[in-house]
Amino acid sequence: MHCFFIQEGLYIIMRFIATCLFLVSMLCTTSMKAQVSNIRQDFINFGFPRYEHCSMKILPGAKVKFQDLEPAISKAKHYIHIEYYKWYNDSIGRHILDELVRAAQRGVKVRILYDAFGCSGEEPDVNDDFIAHYRSLGLDLVGWDPMRFPYINHALHRLHRKMVVIDGRMVYTGGLNIADYYIHGKPEIGKWADMHARLEGPIVDEYQRLFADMWYKETGEYLDSLAYRSPEAHLYDKLKEGYEAFVVDREPGKKSARIRQSYISCLDNAQERVRIINPYVILVSSVRKALRRCIERGVEVEILLGHKGDNLISEVSTAREIYNLARRGAKVWLCKECFHHDKVMIVDDELCTVGTANLDARSLSFDYEVNAYFFSPAYCRQLNEYFNLHMRTAVMLTEDNWKELYPRSKRRLGWWTKGIRGIL
Repeated sequence: MHCFFIQEGLYIIMRFIATCLFLVSMLCTTSMKAQVSNIRQDFINFGFPRYEHCSMKILPGAKVKFQDLEPAISKAKHYIHIEYYKWYNDSIGRHILDELVRAAQRGVKVRILYDAFGCSGEEPDVNDDFIAHYRSLGLDLVGWDPMRFPYINHALHRLHRKMVVIDGRMVYTGGLNIADYYIHGKPEIGKWADMHARLEGPIVDEYQRLFADMWYKETGEYLDSLAYRSPEAHLYDKLKEGYEAFVVDREPGKKSARIRQSYISCLDNAQERVRIINPYVILVSSVRKALRRCIERGVEVEILLGHKGDNLISEVSTAREIYNLARRGAKVWLCKECFHHDKVMIVDDELCTVGTANLDARSLSFDYEVNAYFFSPAYCRQLNEYFNLHMRTAVMLTEDNWKELYPRSKRRLGWWTKGIRGIL
């Protein structure tokens, strides 16, 4: 009998403890979701376009992106609207253009905006003969803001967005430009890791509007965004599937602070963990302070990037920045096998973004950019899997290996570049 009462007492105590733990976990979850709702409210207050019933297919790597894009081009019926920062005159560049020519020949209207600065200065160059050839085959191929004297006026605000809108039904966007090295890598940095996504649902309307606005600025031709909506677009409102999404674009002079505002809101409201994949961590002051506040609150901040950069100045500037963040408590993972050009952020496993904006002043203060934010634990899980996959072969930056990873010459150069980081 005595043993019976002891067992019953232990059972009651254990149930009480389990109940308490459950309630604590629920409170924590509720608190985390409450903070994510704060981000949502910030985005609404900032005026970011909001859409429901949207979907995103994550496309990790150039091969995956092009394998998904090509059939979509071949099935286009009405129009294809394209923006790219870089489009090289190489095998993949010509291959995609040939696919677009075939689309144009069957009556699809193809409009292409490429950044005239981003596509110049490096071989294989997009020269006048190259452009004239594809224009003669039916492509409306236009260079955004060609460089003109005094040059500096045109060097600052570049078209850094990457997007392909097809029939108002889908849009491809992310970090990938069109060049062979996105597939094969570069000898000096190794493999090229990057992220793209195919978006569907009413969110596509916003990307079409952004393209129409840029097309008008460069050509003077007005495109009625409503006329280019998908015939099925009205059906999206009735769908139960999909997730809530926001589009955050940056336009110099009009919407200059938007990308910064979105990053800062995410960092200031994060409760558990923030994971970032970005090639250029050369922060403007407001984002740097937000990251520091995030770390100081005890939020786990993880940053994944390539050990080597695709140019020396950005590499040493990034090295100095990530070292300072690591000293404050961030976990910085350096991939030696590849260069990460992804632009990804995951907040509390509830909110994620895939887009075109780097964490440097060029993207945050000068260029045209666009990011898609999805409130979706499912997409966060997929991006976390991608992060974990690359983290396994990465090295964590520490006080002990800092000097080993970055030789003295690079550390010194990184210190001297502090004064020009605002324009990098």
